[in-house]
Amino acid sequence: MRFTSRTVMAAVALAAVLTVLLAGWYVTGRADVRTRQRELTTAPMRELGATGAAIAEAMRAELARVIGREAARPYFHYQNLFHDPRAGSNQAVAPSPLASNPEDALILGYFQIDGTGKATTPTVNDEVPALSEPTRLAAHRQFREEVARALGGTLAVPSPVMVASADAAPQPRSRPHRAPSLAVANDVQAQAQVYEVDPGTYAQNAAPTQIYRQQNSIEPTAEPEPDHTSNVTPGPRPRPVRDPAPVPATASAAPLAITVSALEWRTLPFGGAPALVAVRHVETPDGTLAQGFVIDRSALTTWLATHAGEVVATVVASDAPGIGIVPGWQLEVAANPRAAVAATAAASTLARSFDRKLAASALLALVAAAFVVWLVARAEQLAHERSQFAAAAAHELRTPLAGLQLYGDMLAGELGDPSKQRDYARRMSEEASRLGRVVSNVLGFSQLERGNLGVDPRPGPLADALRELAASATPALERAGAILVVDVPDTLDARFDRDALARIVGNLLDNAEKYSRGAADRTVELTAVMLPTAVEVAVRDHGAGIAPATRSKLFRPFTRTTSADAPPGLGLGLALSRSLARAMSATLELAPGTGTGTTFVLRLPRAA
Repeated sequence: MRFTSRTVMAAVALAAVLTVLLAGWYVTGRADVRTRQRELTTAPMRELGATGAAIAEAMRAELARVIGREAARPYFHYQNLFHDPRAGSNQAVAPSPLASNPEDALILGYFQIDGTGKATTPTVNDEVPALSEPTRLAAHRQFREEVARALGGTLAVPSPVMVASADAAPQPRSRPHRAPSLAVANDVQAQAQVYEVDPGTYAQNAAPTQIYRQQNSIEPTAEPEPDHTSNVTPGPRPRPVRDPAPVPATASAAPLAITVSALEWRTLPFGGAPALVAVRHVETPDGTLAQGFVIDRSALTTWLATHAGEVVATVVASDAPGIGIVPGWQLEVAANPRAAVAATAAASTLARSFDRKLAASALLALVAAAFVVWLVARAEQLAHERSQFAAAAAHELRTPLAGLQLYGDMLAGELGDPSKQRDYARRMSEEASRLGRVVSNVLGFSQLERGNLGVDPRPGPLADALRELAASATPALERAGAILVVDVPDTLDARFDRDALARIVGNLLDNAEKYSRGAADRTVELTAVMLPTAVEVAVRDHGAGIAPATRSKLFRPFTRTTSADAPPGLGLGLALSRSLARAMSATLELAPGTGTGTTFVLRLPRAA
């Protein structure tokens, strides 16, 4: 391949263009990749705020639902037993609907604390143990003890001493004024509610266990042990009454007022940690009761896990600015580590994908550029070869034409030795044959380029054809100082095309004569031998041989030896001869060098 200045200029121009384009693509593409990587890595944090707000809104709605339902619950449901006001003054009590378990999964348990700090729960009844909730009794007792220990001193409202006669109806006692509480439920201010109940209903709800024992004929048990769960130092207590008779409802008995404040969320210590507690106060004629329930932190965590999705959400007790749930409690959200890892992996994948695309495009561009450079170099080479071909063809045609003109003029003008006119005519015939061989090679190469080089191989006597070719070539070889030696068996059949064989053998004999002109031995050998599967025809000379650098490209068009004293020629004979051999399903090869001389071997298929 020839690399001329034009080829080098094309290569430099393409390299410059590709460098600019690839550099521009890299700069703009890398900037876009970095932007998209930032979007990917910050997406979890951007989504975190909206997700946290949605989770907080859902939790506020859930807590509002809980507190809204509990706000409508009657105060006497917080006892283990209660008397339903709809039953009138009949002595009848029943287990509280809360005596089994909390009605909501978020509620750990319900409690009631009297003015002395004594804590009771709907699930535990010490006087009638059979009324306690049996499946988790230990846990219920532990909850009641923790309520008394942690909440009793904070939520109990001590009652002053009340002096009353045995037949006097209960009257409201003097107590500190308490402003109505605020319950945070759907951001609506809830007011305290006042209920009027008849004295009989109130009396039964004040001592439901005694009513239950009378109702079920259960003997009174010994006075229970003093409650050690309270951490409040009680003040003067009213005179105790043993199994008081219920106060019957009469038409003249005035209803008693029960004031129930709204539930409010408070943050109180419970179980060694801050807890979310809903608290309300019930003001009765016998004093103030604190009622409420504790939110189960584990249930709240489970609720968050089912609603947070890929976000890690927790509820903490804090008054700092943040995503508020209820006063004193906030929602903290953090991106799931898996989401951050996935975002980082996606960003890395994006960068690798860009690098792969850039590398593939650069490689493709380089291949395309190399192909263009090869096309330019090939065009330059073909132009150079055609220029050489034109010069060589002019020289090759000029020599036989000059001989034809010389001997023709001599014959036409009756010049020279009249006795040599036959020799002159034979010289003209030889020059015409030489001219015909040159023209035939040129036409054959043209057919080869167009792809319509056709042959018609047929079985025939190869020995006869080779002897005829040797006889026609001998005079010219002898006048050139070469001696043709033919060694062909008498009978030798093969499959070949006669015209193609003539072209091939003629080119090989002509080359053998030309490239052995400076040799001491001017013998040219034409041999043939029968092989098991083919017939091998060889043409050998005793010249200087072919240089190793030329052997690999010897059969290419316009390829000739690099020797300075090489005879002129077109460089088409061997290329055309190999193409003709292949068209006959034969092969034409240069035999390995064994010293001086060159041997070409034509292998023809044997006749079937």
